[in-house]
Amino acid sequence: MRALFDNNAADAAGWLPKVDARAKLALSVVAAIGSLVVSNIQGQLLLCGFSMCYALSLRKPKALLWAYAFFTLMCGMAMGCMWIMGQFMPSLNKAGFAGLVVPFLRMLTMLHVVFPMALSTRVQDLLNALRGMRLPFCIYLPAAVVVRFIPTFLADVQQVTESLRLRGYRLSPWGITRHPVQSMRLLFTPLLFRSLRTSEDLGIAAELKGLGYGKTMTPYKTCHWALRDTLLLIAACAALAAALALQMHLGGTSLGGMR
Repeated sequence: MRALFDNNAADAAGWLPKVDARAKLALSVVAAIGSLVVSNIQGQLLLCGFSMCYALSLRKPKALLWAYAFFTLMCGMAMGCMWIMGQFMPSLNKAGFAGLVVPFLRMLTMLHVVFPMALSTRVQDLLNALRGMRLPFCIYLPAAVVVRFIPTFLADVQQVTESLRLRGYRLSPWGITRHPVQSMRLLFTPLLFRSLRTSEDLGIAAELKGLGYGKTMTPYKTCHWALRDTLLLIAACAALAAALALQMHLGGTSLGGMR
């Protein structure tokens, strides 16, 4: 049951764990709107830079580097699949530089806002914030579980890699590339089964907490909206306005890269 009851927010340093969960959710919404509406590279770079400053305030550079590595791997696999599909459908290879960079920056911006929220927010605070929005149970519970799964998965990766070191295996990007079958057997298969176990633990923990029974739950700790939450949202809206101004001045179409 460790997966849901661990307090990962207590390990985070800085001011970010003190920010209200509602402010972090609102910031994620603003980032999603900006990622969708802003279409030129300059505006997306501005949003990505602002969100990176927000992510660095978590003061967990090692975890952020792991997230970057996983993000780069997934983007590389996606580009490889697009290249293979382009061999059969040449129209897919007509996307220019902006058509490749803008979607990458959009995903990176969302990574910068969701990842710190997952590592600095208590699950109960997140559930209370989502429930306060009057969202259906089938929406707010999976959303909270997905966010909580991120730090749990990172802990599983650390445990698996440490166990492999104890057995004499040295994991490196070059070694994983040279021996993909062995890496899948030693690393990815244990992570898959631990992820399945974690998802089961999350579901059982949610049931033990009484979620979904329509009862009023009393939160262990009441969160209050503070001045720092307001200032954070003002800064996010200012960054979005600046990105939109760049798009209007330098050009770009709405929903760029989506057409």
